[in-house]
Amino acid sequence: MLSFNSALNFKNIKESFEIDKRLQINNVWDLDIATSIYKSLSKDIKYKHAYALKGQNFELTEQDIRGLSQSKLQQFTNSIQKEASQGIGFLYGRQLIKSDDIEQPEVIKSVKTFLNSDFVIQKVRDISGHFDINMASVKATRYMPGNFLTRHNDINADENRKLAYVLGFTPEWHPDWGGLLQFYEKNGTPRDAWSPVFNSMAIFDVNHIHSVTYIAPFALAPRYAIAGFFRAD
Repeated sequence: MLSFNSALNFKNIKESFEIDKRLQINNVWDLDIATSIYKSLSKDIKYKHAYALKGQNFELTEQDIRGLSQSKLQQFTNSIQKEASQGIGFLYGRQLIKSDDIEQPEVIKSVKTFLNSDFVIQKVRDISGHFDINMASVKATRYMPGNFLTRHNDINADENRKLAYVLGFTPEWHPDWGGLLQFYEKNGTPRDAWSPVFNSMAIFDVNHIHSVTYIAPFALAPRYAIAGFFRAD
C-alpha cells in the first residue's frame, strides 16, 4: 500500500493551510514511489481530450482526433480558442481513475485507494477543518502545448466539493513553458502562481479562483498530474 513521505510534518502543514486555505507541499512521496507514478502517467494512461464549448463539457479520444480532417481540426481548435479568449473553457488530457477498471494501471489505482483511505481522509479533515469530508475524486491529467484551463473556482454544490488538490508528477518543468497554477483576486487581478513541481501536492479551498496557464508551443514535455476534489459526498 502507498504511504506519504514519513518526513511530512502535518502540524506545520495545518498551520500553513490556515493562513490562506491553500498550500503547496513538496516531497509528498518517497522518490521511488513518485517516479513510479510518473512513469505510469506518461506511458500507461489512455488520455481523452477534454474541452468545453457553448457551456458544455466534452471528451474526444485520440482516435477521434486522428479521424478529423485538417480543416475540421482547425475549426475545432478555433472554436475552443474563441471561447478561451473570453475567459471561458479548457482543453487538456484527462482520464477518470476507477478502482474497478482492469485496463487502468495498478499504481495509479492505488493512488485513488490511498487518497480515499481513513488515514488520508482524517488528515485532510484535520488540516482543513472540513470534518464532513468523506471521499476523494481522482483523475489523471496531461497538459500538452496548446492546452489550458481558464480562470474559475471549483464550487460544485451537486458534488459538495470542499478542497481541490493537484499531485504534481512533472520532472524538470520550466516556468516559461506555462502550466502554472495561477491564483486570482475576485476581480480577476492575478495574485501568485505555483509551478508544477515534481513530487508535490497543491491543496486549496474550492472558493479560490485559479487557472492553469496556457502551455507554450515550445514546451519540451507534458505536464502530468493527478488531480481531483476532497468531497462531502
